[in-house]
Amino acid sequence: MAAIVFVLWRAISTERSGESHSEQSDDAVETLRKRYARGDIDEETYEKRARKLRER
Repeated sequence: MAAIVFVLWRAISTERSGESHSEQSDDAVETLRKRYARGDIDEETYEKRARKLRER
């Protein structure tokens, strides 16, 4: 349920902000890099998620 609410909120907030899909991906990659640098995620998780973001 929370995931659905988050997705809807994200879609609405993105429309309002005028960000393109590319800009969103850039932000997501930057967040991912920071999490990896802090040690929040391991290399395998980083690579898997980065690959998915590049596919978008």
